[in-house]
Amino acid sequence: MGKDTALKGNNAKAAVLVFLILIVSLFHFLIPTEPHTSHKIHIILRKLYFLPPVMAAAWFGLRGAIWTTAVVSAAFTIHAFLDWPGNYMEQANQLGELASFWVVGLVPGWLFDRQRSLMAKVARANEETLVALVSALDMRERNTRLHSQRVRDYTLLLADRYGVPEEARSVIGLGALLHDVGKIAVPDHILLKPSGLSDAEWEEMRRHPDEGFRLLQRIDFLREAAEIVHDHHERFDGSGYPRGLKGEEIPIGARLFAVADAFDALTSNRPYHSAEGYDEAARVIREKSGSDFDPAVVEVFGKVDSAEWGRIRERYAEKTQQFPLPEDPNSGPKGEGQGEGDIVD
Repeated sequence: MGKDTALKGNNAKAAVLVFLILIVSLFHFLIPTEPHTSHKIHIILRKLYFLPPVMAAAWFGLRGAIWTTAVVSAAFTIHAFLDWPGNYMEQANQLGELASFWVVGLVPGWLFDRQRSLMAKVARANEETLVALVSALDMRERNTRLHSQRVRDYTLLLADRYGVPEEARSVIGLGALLHDVGKIAVPDHILLKPSGLSDAEWEEMRRHPDEGFRLLQRIDFLREAAEIVHDHHERFDGSGYPRGLKGEEIPIGARLFAVADAFDALTSNRPYHSAEGYDEAARVIREKSGSDFDPAVVEVFGKVDSAEWGRIRERYAEKTQQFPLPEDPNSGPKGEGQGEGDIVD
């Protein structure tokens, strides 16, 4: 879905460039160079040839600028050949403009490519820093550093099948990766307690979405992801925390994450239960559709082939078991449900 959207956007930009070149060329060829008034218009049209190479450089980088500049140069050269001026100054002027097309196309194209490359490196460095942070948090709580990365990929798989645009998926991925960052404020004697929590301890634990939200809100590029961190324990029926949001009041990223996180919790070993297989996990999620989870997201979850979940789990299989996949992904499991607090941390 995201790739299709990007392709449509690029096609639209290419169409704008083609249209602009055709219009400028058409008037350039049709309007005579004499009399003087027409000659002024002619000069303006020649200057408009500079627009497509610069636009192509901004939209498509160096490669796009080369192709666009070549087309513009061809159109300009054909007109110059058909209407070559006898004035030497005008001849030099046109040759200078022809060379200038390549300068204004290639230099910005190279600079835009360089800028994109540098921005990509910064983005990778930021992501690696965030992954290191959440890996440390995961090891602190779960003795494995891959939980948050696995849940992020589960969430992104659901987001893709749900039809979430690419830009929004990037935000959702960050929110899923950082969902438990607020647990950095939870004391070890509560976070690592092997037995059940007291009411006071549970209240302390429930502060972590607020703490994570406050932490991420201070970082400009994480402010949108902070909303998902804030609401990742909300439930579709309004019984979640910290704000008791209900239905579509909960951001779509948090609704997608809730299903992904529950699936990971059910198919992983936890102090309070052993890992379930795919069938049982899917049954529990369907059972809680409309209460814990958005029914539309649960429906999308059910349409994803079990092998795709398995591939993600294998990718992050450090110190974890592989859940058994069903022989028939469309056959529903049967059995007893789990308790209200047995799905997610």
